[in-house]
Amino acid sequence: MSVKQVLQIESEIATEQSVTIPFEFKNTDKLPNGKNTGDSIVIKPITIRTWFRIKPLLMLIDKKDREKIADTKDQGFNDDTAELMSKYDIIIFKIVCLGIHNRKGDMPDWFREVLKDNCTWEDIYILFNAILYRLGCNPFSRTITALEAVSPLSEDEMIALQKNDETWEKKKMDRKATSCS
Repeated sequence: MSVKQVLQIESEIATEQSVTIPFEFKNTDKLPNGKNTGDSIVIKPITIRTWFRIKPLLMLIDKKDREKIADTKDQGFNDDTAELMSKYDIIIFKIVCLGIHNRKGDMPDWFREVLKDNCTWEDIYILFNAILYRLGCNPFSRTITALEAVSPLSEDEMIALQKNDETWEKKKMDRKATSCS
């Protein structure tokens, strides 16, 4: 990425414009007829609705790990980051999906599957950090630390929220399976 591209992204962030990340979708087997992925992923400023959905997921990532994953020092993607990304893979992927979709309801299943089939860990890392920036969390680690200090949610409540999310996801999948039968 050139200095000009970085400055463009920073100015888009400062002015609350959407950020367009060039992205090549090579594997489109699960793409429904008539759907087009385009050649980029657009991250819009995160809405309050989406923030309320992302916050409990962010809190599930250990503080020291969050600081390493969130690229506040421009260290880029490395082996340590890849290891942490795989440790929190499901959580980070959910955050990325929420951040890309960024509206009421869930991201369409077909897009989630196409995204899984086309992303590398480095792609997820880039998208994750773009979403963190769209939250206005720059630098992210200080903001999330402040959030922890004022958050009314205890660790037990965060675990309960995650279990509820997993239960809701299972029920949703069961309903889809039933309706398809």
